[in-house]
Amino acid sequence: MIDALLQLGQEQRIPVGIEYIDAAAFRSRITLREQGTTVGKLLDTITHPLGYSWFVDGAVVMVTHSGAPQGSKNLLDSRIPEFTLKRDATLQAASLRLIGELYLVQHPHATGIGGDYPSGNPQFRVAPWTMRNATVRRILNRIVSQHNNGAWVVQQAPWNMDKEPSYGLWRVFEYDGNNSAKFSALLQVWGLGLHDPE
Repeated sequence: MIDALLQLGQEQRIPVGIEYIDAAAFRSRITLREQGTTVGKLLDTITHPLGYSWFVDGAVVMVTHSGAPQGSKNLLDSRIPEFTLKRDATLQAASLRLIGELYLVQHPHATGIGGDYPSGNPQFRVAPWTMRNATVRRILNRIVSQHNNGAWVVQQAPWNMDKEPSYGLWRVFEYDGNNSAKFSALLQVWGLGLHDPE
């Protein structure tokens, strides 16, 4: 399901946010052979059989599930007091900055974090902007929708959405034309029985 959604997003230049994942999102095979249809009908065909739903939030197609945790049980509902991109940044750099801001909200006495990240495609830079008291979800949507050239997908099982894994709560994908249809293979998700040690 994840690959079908992001392939559709890439082909149609539609930013996508997937805020809930389960094993079916990775394992269920989806074959589409429709002509003369709408994007909405394609989204229904991809999401509904697996119990998912979708809605439009601004320019972003949000994919969710009735089992998605809310409030304090979901870090995507965390509010960032102020999120500022002071200079042009790639989607990857903007995503990393948001990961850092979320960490500082969760650990208010921390003085900073370190690490590296993929540089991202410099052709699609996010212009400088500021959001105040916005949820992580809303900021992610702003990041991927500026050029309609990206998507974000959570990398955490639903029952762990109140915990930030070391590899990041989400992953941002750029629609650069070089991505294969196997976006899901790039996600790091534990607890769904996909990659867990036996």
